[in-house]
Amino acid sequence: MRLAWFRPAVPDPADPLDDSGALLAALRASHDIDVVTAAAAHDFVWRHARDAYDLCLFELDDTPAHQFIWPYLLHYGGVTMLRTLTLNRERASALIVQRRSADYRAELEFSRDWRLLRVPLLASTIAVVSHPAVAEALQDEYPDARIRHAPPGVPGVPGVPGVPGVPEVRGVRVRIGVVAGESDVAHKASQRAREADANVTLVSGRAREVLRDADIVVATQWPPFGEPETAALAGMAAGKPVIVMETEVTADWPAYDPQTWRPRGSAGGAPVVVSIDPRDEEHSLMIAIRDLARDHELRGSLGAAAHQWWRAHATPAHAATVWQQILSDARAMTPPARPAGWPPHLSADGTGDARAILRDMGASVDFL
Repeated sequence: MRLAWFRPAVPDPADPLDDSGALLAALRASHDIDVVTAAAAHDFVWRHARDAYDLCLFELDDTPAHQFIWPYLLHYGGVTMLRTLTLNRERASALIVQRRSADYRAELEFSRDWRLLRVPLLASTIAVVSHPAVAEALQDEYPDARIRHAPPGVPGVPGVPGVPGVPEVRGVRVRIGVVAGESDVAHKASQRAREADANVTLVSGRAREVLRDADIVVATQWPPFGEPETAALAGMAAGKPVIVMETEVTADWPAYDPQTWRPRGSAGGAPVVVSIDPRDEEHSLMIAIRDLARDHELRGSLGAAAHQWWRAHATPAHAATVWQQILSDARAMTPPARPAGWPPHLSADGTGDARAILRDMGASVDFL
């Protein structure tokens, strides 16, 4: 299948925090994929007209870099990889900067809530999120949309074997690496752990370096907006003990509660992460860091279990298997019809001014 993949930048398949880059690389084994960035988007129009793509795929997130994707999604449709459950901030900003406040109000009214999800969901042949509970909730809220879920898959970390086994060296500080979450909270929690006689230090640098050098990985992103837990999975792929926030997504993972060091919830199986309560973030994070720093064997067993879980559930190959079916289904589907109340500006093709001028002149041309 020939695919046009819209995203802000050409991906690095080895980037441990870019799960879609690893997915794209895996899918290229059986598909011809062109990455369409903002710089290449204008060329997509004539390329598609000359030799049509079988399907378009759009990565959509609430960032300035993703705003160029909206008009292509609205006019060409296809599969949308929804990276967040709120799109209001940057979509509103882009429309207001363009002096299109009326269009923003129309989209807000059509969406029926502030997140501005309804437009891209109903414009997509299939919309994909990273967790089944998120997909189920969205399907209930937007019954006219076609929602699927596909698990994220992250690559192994270059230079990191992924299997713990480094012998304990007494007196050497345990290194804490923050790959997601509030760094100031991690800093305070680490300081409090040191005050409780834990020999720890924070390490910094690029994600690959942190995952390589850290003995404990902190991936406590908050608030949860439906994003895939890529950072936590990267830590698991590296075979490190990982501390995450207790959320709807991580609730599926066998986890320790650091307050008791007993398994949390009913996920079953050996714990593969430590999950902390967001209502007690700094204190619980301090306890997790303190106790993991003191217990070399616990760090090793937790890291090994995490790596094994990643190999069984969250590699790029796992993600690609699910995406193969999604792409096949989307290609066979008829694009959804525009629902009642669809804001007119979303279907505008850029010829409105030309049509108005020609109409005033009493003239017309066949290509409009």
